[in-house]
Amino acid sequence: MSGGIARGRLTEERKAWRKNHPHGFVAKPETLPDGTVNLMIWHCIIPGKTGVSSS
Repeated sequence: MSGGIARGRLTEERKAWRKNHPHGFVAKPETLPDGTVNLMIWHCIIPGKTGVSSS
């Protein structure tokens, strides 16, 4: 049951992200070989210099 709640929440947040997100940032759910989308695994890109620690 909680998986369904999580997927519903992720679906809504994905819609919001696609409409409005910071420039240069990318977040996409994994696409499986059969073309379906797995909202539980995401691939993200965060802009910045390579090799620089944020701490």
